[in-house]
Amino acid sequence: MESLVGVAGERNGAVKVKEIASRLAFAAVGLTFLASGGVKVYDPQQFVSAILTYEVFSYNMAVLIALLVPFVEVVAGGLVTAGVWKRGATWVIGGMLVVFVVLIGQAWARGLSIDCGCFGSSEASDTGDYVWAIGRDLLLGAGLWIGWKFRTADGGIGRQ
Repeated sequence: MESLVGVAGERNGAVKVKEIASRLAFAAVGLTFLASGGVKVYDPQQFVSAILTYEVFSYNMAVLIALLVPFVEVVAGGLVTAGVWKRGATWVIGGMLVVFVVLIGQAWARGLSIDCGCFGSSEASDTGDYVWAIGRDLLLGAGLWIGWKFRTADGGIGRQ
């Protein structure tokens, strides 16, 4: 009988570790998006300039993107951090990460000197910056995966 109690206790411990890992991963990704979006909300003109360095969008489209994307980042980051509507927010952030990697990758392949625009920086990228920017986005994607993989199903209404 003791061995069954011990096994159940070990499973509870494993569930706790997974839940903590999930919450930490979601918090890290969410806070990163809150910070990134917040910087861009504060200075949309700088973000327009960064978008234009990718040479993919017209000026008008860059303005629209610069006005919308930061708010989406802040809202999705806040939702993931708070643990509310995680499924939708996770898909939104994951989709944005895919787009970011594709845009950075195409700029790197074309030999463009871009301003990532990720956190409001205004410096042109060199090869190391491309690797870092893509690696950071992949790491954030891994954080989303860990958060989702180890989540618990007892989050309540609207919390998954």
